[in-house]
Amino acid sequence: MRIMTREYAQQFFAQVEQAADVLHERYESTDKVNQSYILLWKINAEEGLQAAAYQVSPMAALIDTWVFSHQMNQFYSAGAGKGLFATDEATQVSAHLAKEVDKLAQSLLKKDVYVKTKVFVADFVEKYPFTDLSMIRTPAYRAWLAANQISEEEAVTTLGTMPEAIGDVSDRLSLVSEQTPKIMTWKAQLLALNSSASIEQVNAALNSLKVTSESLKDFIDNNPEYMRNLAEQMALKLQPLVEDIDQKTEERLSQLSEERQALELMVARERQEIAQIITNEREKFAQDLDHVSQEVVNLAMDKLIELVKSTIIYFILFILVIFFAPLVLGYALGKRSAVRTSTKSA
Repeated sequence: MRIMTREYAQQFFAQVEQAADVLHERYESTDKVNQSYILLWKINAEEGLQAAAYQVSPMAALIDTWVFSHQMNQFYSAGAGKGLFATDEATQVSAHLAKEVDKLAQSLLKKDVYVKTKVFVADFVEKYPFTDLSMIRTPAYRAWLAANQISEEEAVTTLGTMPEAIGDVSDRLSLVSEQTPKIMTWKAQLLALNSSASIEQVNAALNSLKVTSESLKDFIDNNPEYMRNLAEQMALKLQPLVEDIDQKTEERLSQLSEERQALELMVARERQEIAQIITNEREKFAQDLDHVSQEVVNLAMDKLIELVKSTIIYFILFILVIFFAPLVLGYALGKRSAVRTSTKSA
């Protein structure tokens, strides 16, 4: 979100400058009023959006950028800036940038959040329109938090990670290096247009400064002995500071070495303790495994003995049946035959 918002900011800067340059050509260079209006638009529009887009919180940057773009569009299309310029370059570029920021928000936010926030932006722009080219920015993020019933403590948790924070600082430094020279130039031009000093006088002052710097450079180039003595004096003056830095660096390195040794000892001790714990647990596991194995063997032997006993009993019964069953059967048949013989004799 932070990256996309700042990419839009760069697009905003480029298109405003391009439209302003076209307007600059529409008017005579001696037309102080309209030329001043054009410079004021570039200065205040870019400073305002810069403050909106380059905030720490990505969501705050998006909301304030969204609001600022629509405030500028409302200013030129229906507000106090309508008809300010003879042609409609400012109106067209403002409308285009408003559409672009709508697309940006739609791509970054969920559908329900986008719809709700778009209504909030429209209401906020209507409530706080730009009244002149100063384009004083009214921060909208706190109002958006209140409208969505979000506490500021929860909003602070979305500031990003450490790499994102480092990237934010890098972006800000890049912005300063790119935008500050341009804005300072525009302000100097605006001052020259609206003061008794002419452009020629301003250029003369700049040329004088250039001549002075060249004279200083020439003095340095043509006085090597003086510069050598100056360098020696600076070396003498700075030597205690350098030695102090070296001493503190050595102390820090020594401290780090001691801490590293202590850390290595601690790690070695932890490794020994972990190895001992693993050895103890392995021995306990082996003992438990032996005990379980012994119990399994004992149980198997008991079951085997019971099986052998049962087999012997059944075998004995089988033998008894085989040997004594014929005797019993013969005895029964003989007794029956004897009974029949006795009956016939009678």
